[in-house]
This record gives sequence, C-alpha cells and structure tokens, in this order.
Amino acid sequence: MSSTDLTAALNFLTDAGHLLATTAPEISAFLMNQRGNLLFENEVPKTDIQRQHVCSCCGHIMVPGNGSTLKIDHKRSLDKKSRSAKAHKQKRTPCSNPSGPTKVFSCGHCDKFTMINLPAPAPVSRRKIKKEERPAASTQAQILQDTTPLPKGTANANSKKRAKSRKAGLLQALLEQKNASQPSRPGLGLSLTDFMKK
Repeated sequence: MSSTDLTAALNFLTDAGHLLATTAPEISAFLMNQRGNLLFENEVPKTDIQRQHVCSCCGHIMVPGNGSTLKIDHKRSLDKKSRSAKAHKQKRTPCSNPSGPTKVFSCGHCDKFTMINLPAPAPVSRRKIKKEERPAASTQAQILQDTTPLPKGTANANSKKRAKSRKAGLLQALLEQKNASQPSRPGLGLSLTDFMKK
C-alpha cells in the first residue's frame, strides 16, 4: 500500500471511529482496532500519544473518567527501611531512579492496561552559599566600641515623656470637644432657664 493510500485509510478510520465513539462504541472500537492492525501490517510504530488514546487490545477510545482510568505511578518500590539500610551501607547516588513516573491507562471496555513511561525529571540544582569570613579580631573590637549600650534610665525617661504627651493631647482634645458642644451665649452667659425656679 502506498503512503498516500495508507494515510487516507488511517485518517478515514480515525475520523469514523471518533464520530461513532458515543453512539456506537463497539463499532468505533472495531474501526480503531482495524486502524491499529493496519499500522502493524505496514510496520508503522505507534507513538505514545496514540497508545494512550486508543486501547491496543480492543481499539476502544480511552477517555479518563468515561469508563477508562488514568493513574500516575511513581516508581517507589523501596520502602523506608530498605532505603535507610542502603544509605548507611553506601553513599547516596544523585540519581537513584533513572526512569521517571509511569502513566497507567486502564481500558473501560476490556480492562487491559497501557503503560507509558515518562522521562525522568531534571535533577534539582542547588546553589552552594559560601560562608562569609569572620571579621578579624581588631575589627570586632571596633564594632564593640561603636555599639555602646544606652543606660536603662534614658529608655524609661523617653517612654514616660511619650506617655505624658499622649495624655496631654487626649486631655486637650476632650476640652476642645466640650467647648465645641456648648454654643456661645451673648452677654453674661445666662439664659432664661438659669432664672427659672425648680
């Protein structure tokens, strides 16, 4: 089969399989299975994207959450005890697990698994911080001389002055508020109510 005929047949089977996926899933699976067989007969390798999209056993289009499931498997086969025992016996290698995590698709139609290995993550690069050199003894003596502690009495005096100024400001504000609430009266400040007997 020529490459143009193969491409046309693959495109037709793919489109037909996807169009019938919801209305007739068995026919869709058959068409996608025929597509897989056609790829195999012409020795065209399947990419990881094609393998995770269609089940290689039955041809069912795998949609995670719609019958099919997706699980990310981190290859952590060693338990903590064996890790700690190995760490004591030998130095740790920077990359103890060369392969990365694995995507595991399970088909909702035939319950077969499709495993796709992902590349290992890049190693974490950490910058080393150089320790600053300690200053010489003569500079330490100069620093101690420059930082003379203040006597305790001056700190207390400053806080007392601040408290007094706050209190005076509060009293002044209360006095102004009281004067503002009383209207100014003409004359001696007496009104008719002052002369009425109770």
